[in-house]
Amino acid sequence: MTVDYQKLSLDTTSFSDFILQSKIYVDKTDLIASLARRDYPIFLARPRRFGKSTLVSTFEELFAHGLEKFKGLKIDTQNLWHDKTYKVLHLDLSYIKENTNEFSFSSKFQEIIVSGLNDLGIETTRSSYAVTSFKNAIKKLPNRSLVLLIDEYDAPLTTAMGDPIEFNRRRNIISEFFLSIKSYSAKFRFIFITGVTRYSHVSIFSAFNNIIDLSFNPQYGAILGYTQEELEFYFKDYLENAAHALNEENNTNTYTYELVLQKVKDHYDGYSFDKKCRTHVYNPWSILNFLSAPQDGFGNYWLETGGSQPSILVNYFKSVIDRKIDKSELLNYLGDNIEIPVELDSLCPTIESIEESTFPFEAILYQAGYFTLKRVDDLDYYIGIPNVEVEKAFIKIVIENLINKSTQQFRLQHKQEARDALNHKDLKGFKDLLNVILNEFSYESLPSFKEVHFRDVFKVMLCCMGFVAYTEYQTAQGRSDLNVITDKYLYVIEFKVISDNDPALIAKALNIAKEQIKDRKYNLRLDSFNKREVVPLACVIVNQSKDATHDKPYRELVELVEVSS
Repeated sequence: MTVDYQKLSLDTTSFSDFILQSKIYVDKTDLIASLARRDYPIFLARPRRFGKSTLVSTFEELFAHGLEKFKGLKIDTQNLWHDKTYKVLHLDLSYIKENTNEFSFSSKFQEIIVSGLNDLGIETTRSSYAVTSFKNAIKKLPNRSLVLLIDEYDAPLTTAMGDPIEFNRRRNIISEFFLSIKSYSAKFRFIFITGVTRYSHVSIFSAFNNIIDLSFNPQYGAILGYTQEELEFYFKDYLENAAHALNEENNTNTYTYELVLQKVKDHYDGYSFDKKCRTHVYNPWSILNFLSAPQDGFGNYWLETGGSQPSILVNYFKSVIDRKIDKSELLNYLGDNIEIPVELDSLCPTIESIEESTFPFEAILYQAGYFTLKRVDDLDYYIGIPNVEVEKAFIKIVIENLINKSTQQFRLQHKQEARDALNHKDLKGFKDLLNVILNEFSYESLPSFKEVHFRDVFKVMLCCMGFVAYTEYQTAQGRSDLNVITDKYLYVIEFKVISDNDPALIAKALNIAKEQIKDRKYNLRLDSFNKREVVPLACVIVNQSKDATHDKPYRELVELVEVSS
């Protein structure tokens, strides 16, 4: 079938361009109208690549030009808007993140404000200070005559997190700017602010004693991202085209509309910003990238385009690991279906200054987009990884912090031997590979390894090398520890970890693993997709620490044998 790829909005953030270029616009204008009718400052936090800039642009079009370009959208057909037009000052602070030799943050901040006001025909008197220029200009305006839209307010701050002096300098400038907005609040009809990070109770926001944070508000949980219904309504033809393209590319007829829909869900859905966890949304950037080139498969677009590594947030994330978290604790974040209990307020914690930061690790993960709300039980909230795409991005960062080597470097070194061993059922080669993986981890982290950690580490390292691997697959008889898929084989592995390199103990552990495989009938696993041969493996690992009994540490995968029925 034929679809028009030009209608997908990969390079479009302007609402006006969506309409003029006939791009697919997922209509949320009923929610936008509901927000725009409010007359108090509003803040909304979302991770990168969720369409915040398009939302801000839509507000700008609505307030500046009315319904002229909204014909046929909900705000028009449902008769939801009756306001007049206004001057709109739109400040995108993502453009002034970096200092240069010629311009400091202060001078660039002044320039963006003065330029924005001049574009609106508002007379400005230049001052050496951006806030003074702003106040001198708006104090002459009639009341409720100006709309203020601030996109990515925190971009200059997160960029400076590695430099406490510069961070505080920027924070003070932005704080004074917000304070001046409050001083002249009567001049504004509407104020809307977006960002990735919510600095709660910092002087930046304390200026607004009436600001409303809608980041967890269930009513607006779907204002950014695509719901399941929106995905299937607006992109049905593209999903059907994806099934056709994948079948053609892979010379198969396996991919149906339903299968593609499920795989898209697994890879790109799962985000919830709703404190009741009723609303789940897809990442728009990933969906649009997949639908624009479906023959390339279900790629990791968030990672490949930098969305998973919001520069300084990740650097700060790493500094938090170095300062506050024992690296071995990172192993607890590698399991499948992780759910970490949190208090909602902890996801937007207080930062009074960067040196005194007590930013919780989970808050970094949530605000950067690695974790999302997974469920709520009364007032108990749980966060976890939203989908396969984000899991791969997160695994990459965790593993690189544990082995002090890039996953790409490890993959290039070992992927061919891994493929040879697994594709030819070379168990000695596979065993050698798993020991190579084990050897990449420092002696400092290995003593704390439990059976679950070995399982998870092997899983993620195999995933990094391009294999499909997953843990704890449930059957009627039990759950297998690790499962690895190749073109010909489905390996089902049962691990046993012992703390003493004693031949008798090794033999005993191996027999226990074998009996467990037989009792749970792992050899009867079905692989309905490609009819692969199921290979049950019993594995024994010695994780012996140096202590009063042992004069030296010993860590090795000592047995890996196939278990016949």
